[in-house]
Amino acid sequence: MPNIMFRQQADGLYCYIAKRDLEAKITAIEFEQEDCWGGRIDLADGQSFYLAPLAGMPSLPTTLRLTRAQGED
Repeated sequence: MPNIMFRQQADGLYCYIAKRDLEAKITAIEFEQEDCWGGRIDLADGQSFYLAPLAGMPSLPTTLRLTRAQGED
């Protein structure tokens, strides 16, 4: 379960995984509504993680604990 930092840049939402020294653009988030944010999060490099849906998008930048996503859609 890595800690992943999320931050907004001009061209989209990015995440940074310190354990791997990896920064990647987020290509998809399962839930992006005002009252539900999270679920499956897909990165540009093909990795996927899962964040238990939150009650709304957190203030950015922020660090959250995610798990690896299981299986494919």
